[in-house]
Amino acid sequence: MLIAFQDRLRLPWRGGAKRISPSAVAPAFIVPLMLGLATLNSKTAVILMLTVIGFTMWGVQVAKRTATKTNFFLSWIVFSVFYMMIIFEFQVPLLELAPEENYALIFFSCTSIYCLYSAKKLSALNLVSAQYGITPKDELPGIAEASSGEEQAEAQTTLQMESVLTLEEDEIVDLDSTERAGLMHGQPNICDICRKVTPRRAYHCLVCGTCVKRRDHHSYWLNCCIGERNYVWYIVGLALAEIALLLGANLTLTAICHPFMVVRPLGYPILLPDDCSEVFESFELGITFVVACYSLLMSLYIAFVLVRQGYLRWTGSTLHEYKRASNAAGRNRIWNNWRSILK
Repeated sequence: MLIAFQDRLRLPWRGGAKRISPSAVAPAFIVPLMLGLATLNSKTAVILMLTVIGFTMWGVQVAKRTATKTNFFLSWIVFSVFYMMIIFEFQVPLLELAPEENYALIFFSCTSIYCLYSAKKLSALNLVSAQYGITPKDELPGIAEASSGEEQAEAQTTLQMESVLTLEEDEIVDLDSTERAGLMHGQPNICDICRKVTPRRAYHCLVCGTCVKRRDHHSYWLNCCIGERNYVWYIVGLALAEIALLLGANLTLTAICHPFMVVRPLGYPILLPDDCSEVFESFELGITFVVACYSLLMSLYIAFVLVRQGYLRWTGSTLHEYKRASNAAGRNRIWNNWRSILK
């Protein structure tokens, strides 16, 4: 019965109905239910927020261990942003907000959505198979038996060797010991899993099922790999999302709570919430307060990701390479970089 229900769950679309995964639909009901229950009282709100944090962390870890490709977390983000925008625009008393504040929030929100959408669309260009035209693993003949594909393998090896010759010393340091030894002996970088000749710093993603050029990590929240072609869009989108979440939370809390002025630079007052003890007396104020707290939780996670990516960018490595580092010298490369700068 469950299989029949999943097969019949389709969305009308141009060119034919498309089947919808139940995991992509579930957040549409879970998120508003969670936000609505959290408006009962402060204790319920705290318990539900902690439950959401634990549930999402557990879900991401399960997806990582099983290498599952799912739209559940992407759908969670989409519906969370959708409900937050609706509640902010219709529940927050806009008469207490300046029009330019609302316009600024809309601008940062839309630009962050566009950047993250571009990061997801460009993720296909990171795939090695898409760039080099290599057949999948199940269609690739054995190395010892690949007589018909010798010319293609030769071309791929030549292309790889040309990229090796252009390596600089600091780029070779970024590679692990196995890849470095292969480069020094003039051997191409061949993936152990899909048996493809890959460019330097390309690593296999078990979730995507192929090698990704300059792979940083697989983002379960966007359901795609972050690599060479979409890394900048990903970072810019996160930075803009951080600004939008913090701005929206501040405007919401200062509108429903009793605010106080912190500073007044250039004649523009900067407010912070002071007393929010009365927010659970009505559903409208309660749901607005819960959404503001929810956006703050999301901003904390994004801030952690941005700080981590900033550190990795400083060290000149990716998250995948950092996790693969097996000795302290690889992870302390930052001090070697500083010594070379100061010389």
